Amino acid sequence: MEKILFMISAIVASLCAYGQDVQKPQLELQSFRESKSEHGLANLSTLFIDGWPKDVNGDKDCAWVRVQFENMPMQDAENVAFDFGSTGGIAKIVNRLKEEEHEIWLFVTPTKNAIMEAMLDKYGKSNRLSGINLEPKHVYDVVLKNNQTMSISVITKPEGITATLENYGTATTPATFSGVTLGKQTLTLSQNGKTLKKDVIEVTENNVRFDYDLRQRKMMTFKSDPSDATLYIDGKEVGKTPYIAELPYDSYSVVAKLGPGETDSLAITVGELSADEIKLEPVKKKTFAVFASYGGRKVGADLYIDGKSEGFNSESYTLTRPIGKSYKMQMRYGGNSKTRKIKVTQDMDVNQEFKISASNSIVWPWQREYDPCPIGLSMGYVTKQWITTGDGENFKENVWGDQNKRLHGLQIGLHFQPCFSWGLGLYTGLFYEFYMSQNDEMKDNGYMDEFQEHSLYVPVHAYYRIPFARKVALSVHGGIGMDCGISASFSSTEYEDAGSVTDYYGEDMCPKRFNLSAEIGVGVRVGPVQIKGQYSRGLTNHKFYSQLGDYKTRQDKLSLSAAYVFGSHED
Repeated sequence: MEKILFMISAIVASLCAYGQDVQKPQLELQSFRESKSEHGLANLSTLFIDGWPKDVNGDKDCAWVRVQFENMPMQDAENVAFDFGSTGGIAKIVNRLKEEEHEIWLFVTPTKNAIMEAMLDKYGKSNRLSGINLEPKHVYDVVLKNNQTMSISVITKPEGITATLENYGTATTPATFSGVTLGKQTLTLSQNGKTLKKDVIEVTENNVRFDYDLRQRKMMTFKSDPSDATLYIDGKEVGKTPYIAELPYDSYSVVAKLGPGETDSLAITVGELSADEIKLEPVKKKTFAVFASYGGRKVGADLYIDGKSEGFNSESYTLTRPIGKSYKMQMRYGGNSKTRKIKVTQDMDVNQEFKISASNSIVWPWQREYDPCPIGLSMGYVTKQWITTGDGENFKENVWGDQNKRLHGLQIGLHFQPCFSWGLGLYTGLFYEFYMSQNDEMKDNGYMDEFQEHSLYVPVHAYYRIPFARKVALSVHGGIGMDCGISASFSSTEYEDAGSVTDYYGEDMCPKRFNLSAEIGVGVRVGPVQIKGQYSRGLTNHKFYSQLGDYKTRQDKLSLSAAYVFGSHED
C-alpha cells in the first residue's frame, strides 16, 4: 500500500512540474534585489536626486525600483504595466529607455510584504514576486524578461557570406537562425575571415528578415546636355540631371528624358575600372568649326549668330549645336562681312568657311591683317622725382632732397593690351618696381646713406593700335596709373649706430604710400618684341612742404621698357 501511495505521489508531483513548465509565462520577473554600493551602504545615486518623490498620499519618501528589460523591444517595454498590490501604489513612473540606463524607474509607496507583477496586453501577465519589502529612499533592481523566441532570416547580396549571430551560432547566407529571443542582437557578416559588416539588429514579432547589400559601391555622376533632364535608373525615376548616386557594382539601364522625342538611353556597367561620369544627350548635337578667310588665308574675324555676338577676332570658332536647327551666321573682318544660313545636320561638313571679300579699295589701318599678341612680359628702366610748386616756385628733388635729381629703379611685370574693334582696346597689367639709391655725402657724415623701395604699379589706359604689317604696329595709350608702396627704408652701409628708418610713408617731408597719376605712353611692336615709353604726371598731393605755405608736391615718373609679347591666334 505504501508503495502504491508513493507512486501516486510521484506521478502527481511530476504532473504538477509539467504543468508549471507548460504554464511558464512569456513575461518573467527575475533577480529582484536591493542595490548596494560595494561597502554595503545604500546606493550613492540616492544622494543626488532633487525632490525625491513622495508616496501616493504625499507623506513618505518613495522606494525606487529600477526595471531592466531583457529580450524586449523598446516599444513593448514602454507599454508594460506594473502592479505592487493594494499597499504598494506607484506614485511616479520615469521612462529612461532612451537614456544611458535603458530602464523604467518606478517610485513606489513603501510597504512590507508587497507583491510585484508586470502585464502587457499581447503577452499577458508575468509571474508574481511576493514577500517584497520596500523601504523609503532605498533602491531596488529587477529584470523583466520576455521568453518568446523567433526564427529570423539573414539575406545578403552576394550570397555565400558567413553570418554569425552572437550566442546563436554561424551559418552561410541565405541563413536562418531559430530560437532567437526578442530585442537587440549582434550580427556579424564576414567573408574569408574579413569582417564586412557588424550590426546590432532589433528582433521583433514583425521584424525577422534582415537584408544586406554588401557589393562594392562607386560614386557616379550623371549629366545631360541640356541639363535638368529627368533621370531614370533601371526604370525608376531618381531625380534631375546633374545627379550624383552611389551605386553597387552591377549593370544598369539609364535613361534621360527632356521632352517629347528628346530621350537618350545607355546600358552601363559599374565596376572598379568603369568611368565615374556618365553623359547623356537627350537632344543630339553636332560639333563643327566656322572660320573666315580673306585674301586666301584665315583671318581673325568676329562671329555673330542670329544677330548676337559669339566672339571677337578669332581665326576659328568651334560650335556645338542641336541637329535640325538653322542659324544665321555672319563673320566680320576689317569692315567687310560674309553672311550664311547654316542648317545643322548629322552629315554636314565639320569645317564651315566664310570667304570675305573687300567691299572697296580703301583699307583702314584696323582692316589690315594683323597677328594680335595681347599679353606681354616686360622689363625696363623707371625713374621718378618729386616736384613741389607754390608761391611761384618750382622745386624738383629726389629722395635725398637733392635738387634736379631723380630716383632710379627697375620695373618688371605682366601687361594686357586686348583690342576690340577699329583698333581700340585696353592697356593694363601688374608691375613690380624696385628703387635703390646711395648718398656719399650722407655716408661721409656718418648718417644713413642707402635707400631702398619696393612698390606695385597698375595702369588702366585706353589703347589704340595702328598695324603696318602682320607683326608690326604702333600703339598709343593713356589713362590713369596707381602706385602702392610696399616698403621703403633708409639704412647705413658702414655705421651701425647711424640707425635706420624702415617705413617712411606719410612722415614729414615724405611721400604717401598711394599715388595716382595721369599717364600717356607709346609703343612699337616688331615681331615678338615691343618697346614702350611712358610719362606719368602725379595727381596726388604728397604735402612735403604744406606746413610752410600753399605748396603742393606731386610725383612724376618716366619709364622705358622692352616686352616679349604672346597670345597670338596664329596657327
